[in-house]
This record gives sequence, C-alpha cells and structure tokens, in this order.
Amino acid sequence: MRGWGDGAIIASAIGGVGDFRYAILNRTANQTSGTFLDLVANTTYLLIVSDKNSCVAYQSVTIGQPAPFTIKLTPTPTRCVGTVDGSVSVQVSGGSGGYQYKLGNGAFQTGTQFTGLAATTYEITVQDAIGCLGKQSVTIGQPAPLTLTAVSKPVNCVSPTSGSIIMTAAGGTGAVAYQITAASAPQASSVISGVAVGNYTVIGTDVNGCTSLASVTVGKTDPMKVQATAIPATCCTCPTGAVNLTSTGGTGTGKQYQIIGQAFQTTSQISKLPPNTYRLRVVDDGGCADSAVAVVTNMNALTLSNGSIKNVSCSGGSDGQAAVQVAGGAKPFTFYWQTERRDTLKTFTASQTALTEGTYTVSVRDSNRCTASTVFVSLTALNPTPPKPTVSQVANSTLVVNQTAGIQWYVSTGNTAGVAVPNATGPSLIPFSSGQYYVIVTVNGCPSPPSDAISFVLTALNEPVAPLSARIVPNPVIDRLRLELEQPERSAVQVHLLDVSGRVIRSYQIPAFIGKKQAEWPMDGVTAGFYLLKITAESRQSVLRVAVE
Repeated sequence: MRGWGDGAIIASAIGGVGDFRYAILNRTANQTSGTFLDLVANTTYLLIVSDKNSCVAYQSVTIGQPAPFTIKLTPTPTRCVGTVDGSVSVQVSGGSGGYQYKLGNGAFQTGTQFTGLAATTYEITVQDAIGCLGKQSVTIGQPAPLTLTAVSKPVNCVSPTSGSIIMTAAGGTGAVAYQITAASAPQASSVISGVAVGNYTVIGTDVNGCTSLASVTVGKTDPMKVQATAIPATCCTCPTGAVNLTSTGGTGTGKQYQIIGQAFQTTSQISKLPPNTYRLRVVDDGGCADSAVAVVTNMNALTLSNGSIKNVSCSGGSDGQAAVQVAGGAKPFTFYWQTERRDTLKTFTASQTALTEGTYTVSVRDSNRCTASTVFVSLTALNPTPPKPTVSQVANSTLVVNQTAGIQWYVSTGNTAGVAVPNATGPSLIPFSSGQYYVIVTVNGCPSPPSDAISFVLTALNEPVAPLSARIVPNPVIDRLRLELEQPERSAVQVHLLDVSGRVIRSYQIPAFIGKKQAEWPMDGVTAGFYLLKITAESRQSVLRVAVE
C-alpha cells in the first residue's frame, strides 16, 4: 500500500557456478533465498548476488507503490428545508480496483450512491482490492427556506371585489405558485386579483413542492377627496399661475393629475396657467377619481377709476379737462377716450384737455394687453353761451350792436382772419378803414357766436381838424412810400403806418415846415396788404388807406 513497509524483492540469479548467496547492501546478511520482505515504498535498494567462486553481481531495485486514490463526491441537496431526501454519489480512480464504499460508520457496500440523507456533513470511506483506504468528507445542502410576504391593495370604488394581494417570495427553489385558499387553484402570477374585503392566508409552493404561508388583510379605501388651491398669475395673459391639488383617500401613491380634457401628469402642481376658471381631476392607482374647480386670478389686476375733472367754461366750448387713475397692471398704459359719437380721441393718455361737454367712455390697456372695466367721465358747461349779437349801420358811418356789455369789435379784410379793433368795446363804432366788421360779446368769460358781418367801405379821408392835405404817390406802394404834404401853418408832422388792427408798424418824423413838402421812406420788411397812414400835425390829422404790394 501507498506509504507502507510491505514491499518485497524476489531475486533469481543465473549463470556463475551456482550456490548463490543474496543480500541487500547494508540491510541484510547473505542468504540463500532471493526473497526480501517488508521493504519500504519509494526506496532504492542495492541487491548483491555472489556464487561459489565469490563472483559478485549488483542490481539496483526500487520499491514502488500503487497509484493514490482520487475520490470525487457529488452531493445532491435536500428538496426542502428539513427533509431527508438528499444524496451523494462517489467516483474513484487510482488504487487497486475492486472498490467498496461506506458512509460514516456504516457497512461497506459496492454501490456508489447513498440516498435518503438529511442536510449535514458526511465522511465517505473507499477501500480497494488490497485493503487500501481513502476518506473524504461531503456536505449535503438544503435550499433557503421559502418565505412569503403579502401586501394588499384595498377594495376601491370600482367594485366590491376590486382588492388584490401582491405576493413576494424569497428562498425556495424555482418559480412559486400561489393559492389564496387550499381549495383554490394555484396561479403563477404573484398578483391575486378579484379579492373582497377580508382576512386571507396565501399558500406558496415552489417547484420542489416546498410550501410557505402568509397572512394578509384586504381593507377598503376611503373615498377620494380633492382640494384645489390656486396661485395667481402675474398678469391677465401671463401663463404664470398654478393650481396645487391635494387629496385624501383613494388607493396607492401613484396618483395622476390633470385639467379635464388635457393630458395627465404625475406632479400635483399644474403650472403655466393664465387667469381662468379650471376644472381639475385626480385619479388614483385604482382608477377612482374626484374633481374640483379652481379660479386662477390676476395678482396684479388692472383697475381704472375717475380722477380730476375741470368742466367746460362755456356751453359749446372746448376747454374742459379730465383725468383717470389706474392701479395695478404693467406700464406703459394706453388709454382710449371715446366720445358720445363713438369717436376716439387721438391722444391715448390718462389726462385729456380741450374737451367739450358730454360723457366720455374711457378704457385702458397695459403692456401685457390686459384691460380693465371702462369708466364714464362726464363734463358740463359752467356758463351758458351768450346769444348771437346783431350789428346794424347808422347814417352810413356808424356801426351799432344790440348789446351793452362784454363787447369786442372785429374787422376782417380780404381773405384774412378777423382781428380785434383796438379799444373798440362800446356798443357803437366809427370804422377807420374798409372791411368786414362784426362783434363778439363775452359774458362770464364765455364768448358769443360772431354777429353777422357788415361790409364797410371807406370812400374818403377823415375830415381834418384844421387844414392838412396829404397824398400818397403812387398808391399802391411797391418798394418806397412817397408822401406829398401841404399845410397852411408851420409845424412838425408825425406819420404812423398802422395795420388793420391799429398796431403801429412804422413811425416817421418830418421837421416843421409851411406850405408843400415831399418825403419818402423804404418799405423793406413790410408785408403786402392794406394799411392806414395816420398823419398828425398838432391838432390837425389826416388818415389815408395804403395798399402795399
């Protein structure tokens, strides 16, 4: 056997002269037998043989040993925890064949399979034909215990049997089948549906037939209740508002939220909303829903109100003023003032001037195109307009008006606008030049309509207080004013060029003389039109009409 001292050498000599003697160097004395026993394996011995003539031969001999055992054990675990259905099979190589096997302290057997084993460690012994032994240990395992966890989903609004049980298995072997009672059929799905309110025991069985139990209670959900809280937007058109949805009751945590008619979302805040009224809904995991209404407002709402008002001074006048006030909104603002005739004023500001009597409809729009409710601004006249005066002509030289106070005379020549006659505020007027004369009467600051105009033609010079003769040569005047004068008394002469309103345009001084005199002056800067030339010499006076081209 391997490692033992049971080896042997059997020697037989030939040749020589006979009477052979055998020995192992340094181990045995000479002997007539060539058999040597109890030799150690893996050792080389020097065998010496001598004959009768003392002739000697040497031979080295190595004692071998059988091939060592190679034992391979293949365990099969038990099917379930605690069962005794494990096994082990044995495969052996080496040794001297003719193997026998035993388990622990049991008897040897020729079969290579040991069955009916519990989960533990065993020692297998192998013996060959020459009694050599080999040993090896093996452990029979077992699967992890099959454990079940059951989680219930309560019955919801859909039906009385809308509850379910969700199973989770750990340990065991392979797929697990579930049945809610011993009488129900097993199912492969880990979700047991169609369950009513109650207490249940679920049986799980793996592919080895190992079982486990789990108890679970299926309850009923509270009805879904939704509450909506609106967050205002920053303007009437800005999509910056939001609605927060909170809910109680219902099933599960995976709720979905929506504005009815739009897509669902998983977050409870629905954002990017402009001001409006919204109908919203929340749906739970079981399909149960509840709805709510939320109103998203404008946090910076635009409002419009009446401001200061200055009424029209006179009926028919246009000196009224008014203003409106705005709050909220976003600058700049555009204001729309509409008259009673639905005309819109051209100035789009909060205040207006030059307004007439009446009621104005005012609206406003801010930079976000937000508007406010319109307001109405009414203006009245503080004083009535005086009646239209009447002018008549007396004795072909005097004009008279039928009023006594607030009188102002006006004269218009050609196509020019009428101008006030200086100091002409009395009820009668002697015209000093040709033209269209009319009167406007003002009472409490309110002017009347102009009277009908009367045409007056100046046909001759005003009579002088004392003899004073004057002539313009030529008349009309083009570039220079030439004047011919004659007076019987020596005196200086003052010459004034007046416009139709009586305003002095040019003044000239002629030194004292007697008799005839000529003078001329340039007319640069004097615009074309009709003028009066007033000539004064002490108490004498003449007035001439001058045309300038």
